[in-house]
Amino acid sequence: MRAPETHYARTGDVEIAYQTVGDGPVDLVWAFGLMTHLEVKWEEPSLTAMLEELSRFTRLILFDRRGCGLSDRGDRHLAPTLEERVQDVVAVLDAVGSERASFFGVSEGCALAALFASMHPQRTERIILYGGISRLLRDGDHPWGVLDETEYDAAFGPVFQHWGTPEGATAQVSLIAPSAADDPDYLAWFARQQRLALSRDAVVRFMDTAKRYDLDDVFQTVRAPTLVVHRSGDTVVPTSSARRIASRIPGARLVELPGVDHLPYVGDAASIVDAVREFLGVPAPPAPTDHRLVTLLATDAHDPDSLALVRRHARRWDGVEVTTASGDGAIRFDSATHAVRCGLGVVRAAHDGGVALRAAVHTGECEVGGPIVRGPASRVPAALLRHGPPGRVVVSGTVRDVVPGSGIVFAAEQRVRLPDPLGEITMTTVAVPGEEEAGRTPEQVFRRDGEYWTVAFEGRVVTLRDSKGMHDLATLLAEPGRERHVLDLCAGEAGAAPRTAPSQEVVDGQARADYRRRLAELDEAVREAEALGGSTEALVEERDWLVRELATAYGVGGRVRTVPDDAERARKAVYRRVADALRRIEQAHPELGRHLRHSVHTGTYCSYDPERALRWVTGGA
Repeated sequence: MRAPETHYARTGDVEIAYQTVGDGPVDLVWAFGLMTHLEVKWEEPSLTAMLEELSRFTRLILFDRRGCGLSDRGDRHLAPTLEERVQDVVAVLDAVGSERASFFGVSEGCALAALFASMHPQRTERIILYGGISRLLRDGDHPWGVLDETEYDAAFGPVFQHWGTPEGATAQVSLIAPSAADDPDYLAWFARQQRLALSRDAVVRFMDTAKRYDLDDVFQTVRAPTLVVHRSGDTVVPTSSARRIASRIPGARLVELPGVDHLPYVGDAASIVDAVREFLGVPAPPAPTDHRLVTLLATDAHDPDSLALVRRHARRWDGVEVTTASGDGAIRFDSATHAVRCGLGVVRAAHDGGVALRAAVHTGECEVGGPIVRGPASRVPAALLRHGPPGRVVVSGTVRDVVPGSGIVFAAEQRVRLPDPLGEITMTTVAVPGEEEAGRTPEQVFRRDGEYWTVAFEGRVVTLRDSKGMHDLATLLAEPGRERHVLDLCAGEAGAAPRTAPSQEVVDGQARADYRRRLAELDEAVREAEALGGSTEALVEERDWLVRELATAYGVGGRVRTVPDDAERARKAVYRRVADALRRIEQAHPELGRHLRHSVHTGTYCSYDPERALRWVTGGA
């Protein structure tokens, strides 16, 4: 789903960005927590899926709070009061023509939802509070707080110090969404969201205010029907916090769900959506169904790491998580070739991690209705999986018959009996390197010859000058589907251990001292100019620049910031040199350039995932 159009509502001199999606009978305002960026939100499939589900039975209203994302972010808006944020919501509701709305407060957004309900009961229908906190900071006056100062610094210090980097994303995701902590695609998106939603200084200033919110008295004044939802294993907010909130709000109902993730869209989001829909009193809309040919992939992944690996590869190949008629989880594809390629990537990546996963693929006519796939064909992948050898991908004869021309090679075929009523079917094992047809002459070449590379693709041969990016591409082409860490690429061999470089300050001590001295001079010059009625524009501009530079030099608690670590430097270096190599390839061989643009993935982990099997000759002197 594409991101809906962004609009703006004015409150005082502040512009608040908002979106609406869906046309259901209930207006539902989602009050996000710490950070938001309306357009970046729609880039993450798991969040998009939850937003889409909510919009099926509501008119969903989304907004960026002042000081964040696409809303006004001037210095004076970085730490707004809760009352100011309530007025922002009033402006958005007026702009969309909503007289009464329900609220879905998430984490820190619960404070906003509760205060709005208290200040504007005539405009509040119902409120849902998920992962709510009555008080974050625990001290002598607030023994019910979640964290004391030491615990707060230990938990959030690394997040603030590395904000917007892979390290900052990993620190925050490990804290609030541990199920996604090993997913490099999710971490890359999360770091991007951090950078675009808030600056490092802004997040520290906002949290310094938010951690001292005390909502105990506010909760007692809420009169709107209230549902408190909490995951019992939430790694940030204990269940006791949810129980306290529910006990303070007259008539509030508490629902505890299994799960460890603080973010509602990570983990079992469907149960939260169901709880919201039921509480709002909206009947479950019938999922649109249709009978069509689909391809399903099943694996025997059960532990969190293996499941995260499967989801990562499914996203890469446009797969959708579904539940089959037998209650088993599967990945649905519109392309059988994509399903097999995904299965091969999963099995190979698991093998590299020391795990032998099985994968099974079947194509057949199914009844597709939202996240549910029904029909006899939907039962085949899980049943076929039991006959597959560890570390291999097996497919039904139907899949074998629909992928000719894809380059996929099959190694063995046999008849297997599945539980009734499925009966007996043909099962074929997908070949791995070494089992493919012997003696076949490779048509694709990516080989180094001295200071040049000989590159042959689809009958056309070109030569290109040597570069580091060409070496990176050769490493990826040599083993399609295998993920390579950027540190391995930089080291030139697989399995290279991460290196620790000496810390370097973002702005050195001498420069910081010079900046502070110049700031004092500028402050004095501005005062003199104002006293004499002269222009201060140039002076103020220089002063603001120096303030920004100094802000980049310090982190949480005034600690001096250092440059990113080896992994982040390697990621940036590999991205630049691969991009340069692809640019030169496109100029010399446009067809190969297009192929590699669609097949080569860069990030913390890099890989080459072609849609059809290609045999490459790589290496050279």
